[in-house]
Amino acid sequence: MARVSFVSIHSFRLLGLALAALSLQVAAAPCNPDNAQWNPNQVYPEGAVIFHQGSWYESRELHQGLDPGITFDWKQLDAAPDCANRPTAVDTRPATTSASNTDNLIASRTNPICEKPDQWLFAKRYSAGSEASHGGKVWRATQSTRGDMPGQSSPERWELVTDHCALGA
Repeated sequence: MARVSFVSIHSFRLLGLALAALSLQVAAAPCNPDNAQWNPNQVYPEGAVIFHQGSWYESRELHQGLDPGITFDWKQLDAAPDCANRPTAVDTRPATTSASNTDNLIASRTNPICEKPDQWLFAKRYSAGSEASHGGKVWRATQSTRGDMPGQSSPERWELVTDHCALGA
């Protein structure tokens, strides 16, 4: 009789382990690309995952509007990740139009030449006066540069442009 209860306890333990393993497989279902599309208006915390142009990316740090596959802020993943318990992005678009947003909209319509500079690229050569976006800011090259990250190199080869027309858009 004692042997039967040992077998029963052992069987229940195995059954419990099997159920736990099955629940982990269900919880570890890969992310759905349709629910994880990149949006430049969202703030992505460290660890958030997105699907962009056929690839999966994981955010290395908190950022907004930085293109996946172009900047260091995103790590390209080899396969669809597990989305369970991942940080989620926060949409930062205003719910209503405020006076300052209206002013920016009017300014952008009256100045059609204003365009946000392209994202800074490590391998691209920039001549003095060229502009690039990096870290949500606009930078202007003070001299010819290649591979010098805006705001990071010494001697400084970039100056911060605080009054660029694209910053209000």
